[in-house]
Amino acid sequence: MAGDRLIDADGEDPKHADSARVSTVAPPTVRPVRLGRRLTSNTFSAFEVPAYRWFFLSSIAGTVGYQMQGVALGWLVYILTGSAVHLGLITTTQAICQVAVSPMAGVIADRVERRTYIMLVRLITVVTAAVLAALIVTHRITFPELVIGAAIFGVGFGLNGPARQALLAQLVGNERLINAVSLMSGGMNLMRIVGPAAAGFLIGAIGVPGIYVLLVLCYLGVIAALVPVPPQPVAPRHPGRNAVGDLVDGISYSYRHPAVFGLLLLGTVPLFFAMPYVPLLPVFAEGIWHTGATGFGILSAAPGIGGFIGALAVASFTNFHRKGRLTIASVSIYGLSLSAFALAPSFHVAVVFLMVAGVAAVAYSATVSSLVQSIIPNEMRGRVMSFYQMSFGISGLSALPVSAIASSIGTPVAVAGCGILVVMSGLLIYRLRPVLGEL
Repeated sequence: MAGDRLIDADGEDPKHADSARVSTVAPPTVRPVRLGRRLTSNTFSAFEVPAYRWFFLSSIAGTVGYQMQGVALGWLVYILTGSAVHLGLITTTQAICQVAVSPMAGVIADRVERRTYIMLVRLITVVTAAVLAALIVTHRITFPELVIGAAIFGVGFGLNGPARQALLAQLVGNERLINAVSLMSGGMNLMRIVGPAAAGFLIGAIGVPGIYVLLVLCYLGVIAALVPVPPQPVAPRHPGRNAVGDLVDGISYSYRHPAVFGLLLLGTVPLFFAMPYVPLLPVFAEGIWHTGATGFGILSAAPGIGGFIGALAVASFTNFHRKGRLTIASVSIYGLSLSAFALAPSFHVAVVFLMVAGVAAVAYSATVSSLVQSIIPNEMRGRVMSFYQMSFGISGLSALPVSAIASSIGTPVAVAGCGILVVMSGLLIYRLRPVLGEL
C-alpha cells in the first residue's frame, strides 16, 4: 500500500524520488503565443522521429480495422440475436481473454525485441479475420463462432498491447512522450470517425462479408508499416530469473510505487464503469431512436470526433503542470457526459454529448498513459504497461452485467448510472492517492 517502501536499482526510494521530481522542476516561463505558431511548433513534434511516423501509420491501420470490426460484429450479433445480453457477452468474452494474457505478455515484452514480436502477434488477427470472412461468405456463421472469434481477437490484442505501448516510449523518448501519445490518440480517434462511418455505409454496400475481407487487408497493413521501423534494443534484465520472477517484480514495483499504483487505479476503475455504453450503442440506434445502421455509425463516430479535438489540444500543451488534476477533471466530465448522453431527449443532442465525452476521454487516457510511461524505467516498461493495458480488458468485463441490468431497467437508465459511477470512482481514487494531485 502507500506506506510500503521499495528501493529501486539505484538505491533510491521511488516515492521520495517522485516527490523530488515533482517539487524541484521549475514551471516553464509562460509567454503569449499565437495559436497557429503553437500548433506548428508543438503539436506535431513527435513526427520529427521517422520511426514514429511508420509506427503511427501501423497503429492507424490497426485502428481502422478494429473500429470496422466492432461495428460489423456488433451489427451482425444484433441482427442474429436481437439481444443486448448477447452484445455484452461478445465484449465480455474478448475482455476476459485480453486480461488473462496481458500480464505474461508484459513479461515477454521486456524479454524480446518488441517490433518483431508485435509483427508476429499481429498474424493472429489476420488469420482470425480471414476465417470469419470465409464463414460469413459461405453463410455458415453462427453466434458461437462469433464468440470464439472474439476470444481469439482478445488474446491477440492482449499479447500485442504491452509491447506496443513500450515500443512507443522507446521510439520517441520521455521528452516527446506525451506529444507522441496524444498524437496517437488523435489519429486513433480520427479513425473512430472514419472507421464506424465507413463500416455503417459499407454494410449496406458490400455487406458484412466484404467488411471482413477489408479487415484482413487492414491487419496486413499493420505488419507492413512496421517493416521500416528499426529493431530496438532489448531491455536489460536480471540473468537467471524466470518469467514468474519477472512478473512478480513487475507486480511489486507497480503496487509499491505510490504514483504508479494510483495512476493504474485511475486508468482502470473509472473505465470499468464507462465502457459498457459502447456495446449498447446498437440498442440506442435501433431500439430507442430508430436510426438503423446509419445512426449506429454516427453514434460510434461521435466520440472519435471529440477525441480527435481533445488529442490535438493535449498535444499542443505538453508542458503544462498539474497533469494529475487534469485527469480528475477529465474523468468527471467524461462520466457526466455519458449520463447526459443516455438521458438525451433526441438523437442529435445525444451525439453532441458523445462528442464531449470523447474530448474528456482522450484528455484522461492520454495524460494517464504518458504519466505512467514517464515514471517507469525501460526494463519495467512492458510489465507495468501490461497492467495498464489490462484496464481496457477489465473495462469490458462490465459489459455483460450492465447489459443484463439494461434489459431489466432500461438501457438509458443503466448507462446514466454508469456515468455517475465514473465520476464517483475517479474522485475517490484522487482522495485516496493525493500524490496524483502533485504530478
